[in-house]
Amino acid sequence: MGCWNYTEAGTRAFLPCPDIPGFAPDHSAYFDCLRNGSWYVHPTTGKEYSNYLGCRNFQNVLTDIEKNFAHVYVSVVGFCVSLILLICSLVIFFKFRQLRCDRITVHKNLFVSYIITAFCFVIYLSVVSFGDGVLMENPVWCQVLHVITQYAVVSNFSWMFCEGLCLHTLMMHTFISGNSLIIVCLIIGWCVPLVLTGIYAGLRATLTDNTKFCWLSESSLQWIMFAPVVFSMLINIIFVINIMRLLVTKLKQMPEAAQTRKAVRATGILIPLLGLQFLVFIKRPNDKDSTLYDVYTYAVAIVVSLQGVGSGAPPCDSTLPAILSLDPRMVRDIDELSVQPSVASDQQWINLQ
Repeated sequence: MGCWNYTEAGTRAFLPCPDIPGFAPDHSAYFDCLRNGSWYVHPTTGKEYSNYLGCRNFQNVLTDIEKNFAHVYVSVVGFCVSLILLICSLVIFFKFRQLRCDRITVHKNLFVSYIITAFCFVIYLSVVSFGDGVLMENPVWCQVLHVITQYAVVSNFSWMFCEGLCLHTLMMHTFISGNSLIIVCLIIGWCVPLVLTGIYAGLRATLTDNTKFCWLSESSLQWIMFAPVVFSMLINIIFVINIMRLLVTKLKQMPEAAQTRKAVRATGILIPLLGLQFLVFIKRPNDKDSTLYDVYTYAVAIVVSLQGVGSGAPPCDSTLPAILSLDPRMVRDIDELSVQPSVASDQQWINLQ
């Protein structure tokens, strides 16, 4: 659980206790270095033994468990709601032939990544929080589940970036090939996260102290995956600014009230679709006993778990009424969207706001 430095023979080395539920990070664990220069070996297990008994905070352990369980309950419920809406959205996209176009293909992949992420999180949180002794036993399958969950998260953010890239490209470049754009998005959305997660998992697996408790503890190695995610979100901000500039230019032909309403609605759809709301939660409070930390924890649980709701509801709201109305003009417009992705999707997207 900790990295023990070289210690003089016949002395005792100390380390701060790990910051995990049920432990007191202000206490210390110790490891005895025997007179012969070897670490103390437990007589029962026959393995080197560092003593963490002093780390246990029995007074606050029940409170920590209750807080974590409440956080898990909120997350699991939110992910289940997202799963229902996302599956409904996918059924709509796959059922109606008129919705088969490049931009909808990106939507489909984004929603699939949401579903995989939600499914992995529900399983991982349930196993880690409610599984008896799973954290302490640290089985290989639990570590693999952590890696798969991390891949799902990175892939999810990659497809958010692809949404911004696709929409920005279609609005800026009229004659770009839709097939080539989809291929680029498929590589960014599924392959790049696989490489990043593989590097992360390979490096972390070599560090014994980072492979405890189903890899639940945070590791600096996670920045191998998260740094590209943060960079992609910054690029999405640039995309949104440019897209809104183009929309405002096009909306100038409308009355001022209609311009404002449509611009605000377009921004409200783009923010969850591109994951920009996560920028609000970059900095986490340091004091875990503060009210601010509790508010932050619940806010993150709600926003992360219901991300699929924010992204899944607008497409349903936009496409389902259009299909059910059986308006020939709308069907014709959608068909044109497949033939002329840049021009048609640009105008169609504005009209649906």
